[in-house]
Amino acid sequence: MTATLLLEAFGAAEPLQSAGSASIKWTRTALLSILGYGLLAGAGALAVAFGYRALTVRKLPAGPAVLVGLALPTGWLTIGAVRQGTVVAESPLLHYTSSVFLLGVVAAGTLAAAGGHRLGDHLACGVFDVRPLERSGPVADLVRSAGLAVAVTLPDTIDDADGYPTVDAARKRELAGRRFLFPSDLSVSELQARLEARIESDFDVGYVCAELDEDGSAVGVAVGDRQVGVSPTLGPDQVAVAIAADPPSRASTGDPVEIWTTGDGQNGFVATGTLRASAGSATTLLVDADDATAFEAGRRYRLTTRPETPSDGHALVSAIRAADETVTVRTVDEGGPLENEFAGWVPGRVLAIERGDEIISLPADREPLEAGNMVYAFGTPVELEAPSSVLEESVNSDIAPEAVSETAE
Repeated sequence: MTATLLLEAFGAAEPLQSAGSASIKWTRTALLSILGYGLLAGAGALAVAFGYRALTVRKLPAGPAVLVGLALPTGWLTIGAVRQGTVVAESPLLHYTSSVFLLGVVAAGTLAAAGGHRLGDHLACGVFDVRPLERSGPVADLVRSAGLAVAVTLPDTIDDADGYPTVDAARKRELAGRRFLFPSDLSVSELQARLEARIESDFDVGYVCAELDEDGSAVGVAVGDRQVGVSPTLGPDQVAVAIAADPPSRASTGDPVEIWTTGDGQNGFVATGTLRASAGSATTLLVDADDATAFEAGRRYRLTTRPETPSDGHALVSAIRAADETVTVRTVDEGGPLENEFAGWVPGRVLAIERGDEIISLPADREPLEAGNMVYAFGTPVELEAPSSVLEESVNSDIAPEAVSETAE
């Protein structure tokens, strides 16, 4: 009886030892896999943080770095689960061991990705000699207290620059209340120029106008986008038309051309226009609005240069688009600050005055403005938005001392 019990005990011990060795083997395999996937996540976050700092000279937030790092092991496990039906050591997908393994991969990957993010940013700062300055904290307070840096905080409301396309609301919300650090030895004008250049480069804004107090604090900021495309170069009653035609070899952008039909042994004159751009067999022309319907779809045309001297209007329009200045229209109100003033005293440069049916181009400085006139002025938004007090100051500064004395008498 005793011998029978011992034999049964030894027989039962072998399966138990076999189950224990399988459990130990699975645990070892799972731990090694978790470690490997964690290192993969850390390497991915390190590469992303390093590249972002190298390209933008700014620190990548930890959230995107961790997500990119976790995407590598989770993507690898997903592919393995679809192909093989398991994630680790032949464990079924619908089993608690697979769940424990996946939780371990996510936890280890998150920790490794956070560490890889910091290490990658640190390596990029060392390789590219980037010295980040803390925006807040004891170090930043110490730097500001020592007079080494000055902080400029933008207003809570960002305005739209007059005469420029509107910047989307998301970028204006991102700019509102943001603080920038600059060297303390800058004058107010230099600080304003640095602030405007910083906003343009960091936030991809076409135009920035910042107004600073004497102590360097930002009172107002107006932003605008650059005008792109063909529409800013269109004159009154003009349209842009794309046709199939090869431009003449001597024609360039802005040259006047004639459009002729080809084929059927006959050539017919269609219209005149201005060459805007060409790409292959497609050519864009600026023509009068009445001539836009003269073109037929699917037909090929021939262009010839016109026997006249090309005008410099296109070069002028290109220069205006590239500059910070813009053109705005003002109406001279009766009893307003512009009534009975000279054109030369208006802030900016007066290009034309529309007086009823008469248009005065490039008026003389002594041309008086009358109520109801439409004044086309060229200048920066700061000049064109000058209030009446600024206008009076500019007028008084332009009056000769002899005129003042005669008026006083």
